[in-house]
Amino acid sequence: MSLVNGTTTEFPISYLVSEVVEYFKEQELLKNKLKQEWIEKIEKDGAENLDDTMLGLSDKVFEQANVETRLERMGFRVGYSLAEKLSKDMPRIPGELESVKFICKEFWNNVFGKQVDNLRTNHQGTYVIQDNKFPLLTSFSEGQQYLSDAILFLALPAGILRGALSNLGIETVVVGSSDGLPVARFNVTVQLVEEEKNEVQPLL
Repeated sequence: MSLVNGTTTEFPISYLVSEVVEYFKEQELLKNKLKQEWIEKIEKDGAENLDDTMLGLSDKVFEQANVETRLERMGFRVGYSLAEKLSKDMPRIPGELESVKFICKEFWNNVFGKQVDNLRTNHQGTYVIQDNKFPLLTSFSEGQQYLSDAILFLALPAGILRGALSNLGIETVVVGSSDGLPVARFNVTVQLVEEEKNEVQPLL
């Protein structure tokens, strides 16, 4: 099954992610502004004199999740759903390594318009997925000064990757990074499920 239109010249997910990132950045600025107003109001009038409007904003103002965390969570939901759609007509993928290979080939091609350029593993639950021309980073100018802005654009795809693997039965921690634009690297660490953690090991 394919979700990519082969006639598309500009991959739409780049624009979509850019808009989502900007939205969350604006929301973060708004939250910080509201937090400052909240603090100033308390310092001036005392907590007991907060009106209903200020009290109603408390959850939003003091929400702990930052932009990167919220993007990653959104990506998880997207990745989980996409993996379900892409794999529903396929035979069950046998094993962890084959599942990761599926993500690097079919899944990556459907979501980002190309396969990954490199996959490495230590065969102990750690994988490094590298895309040398990651579509979400190609619009950035090359140079270390742009890396801090670009890293934010890796939060959502890291979540997509984690969500897709979760749908395939593999729980992971995924961290996106870049040593130089437009290269993207995703470090994937497989997490043991509770049954495996609690399994009694033989003494002999």
